[in-house]
Amino acid sequence: MPSLIELAWIIPFAPFAGGIFVLLLLISFNRTMNRLSRPVSYLLATCVASSTALSFALFEKHLSGQVLDWDLSMVSMDFRLSLYVDSIATITSAICGLVILTVVILSYYLLDRKEGYVRYLVLLGISSGSIFTFILSGNLFHSLF
Repeated sequence: MPSLIELAWIIPFAPFAGGIFVLLLLISFNRTMNRLSRPVSYLLATCVASSTALSFALFEKHLSGQVLDWDLSMVSMDFRLSLYVDSIATITSAICGLVILTVVILSYYLLDRKEGYVRYLVLLGISSGSIFTFILSGNLFHSLF
């Protein structure tokens, strides 16, 4: 069984993958997916909650280290994605996860689930995955800008 630090790549991947999955379903089955706003809300809330719970678990165990090191070379640009876990990154991702989870839950209860609701949740899932990636990234954004 893998250790907790080896599973830390799930933190940014779960909300991003959930958002992309629902986006592909929304593109393919637009009318049906707009009717299925409740399961979409549950799926994306579960994705964000799992990322938040894993962040809290990493913070509680005081684990740190490099999680992912991925190199991609294109024509004129070298792209390197490295995810690092330390105490500041885990508590920041846990707090951001709680805020995003609160937004998803309040959106479920307070917003009318009409045609743009599923698209809103898809964008919320993809942006939360991007936020988690930004928090855990070591040098991704620093090397690009």
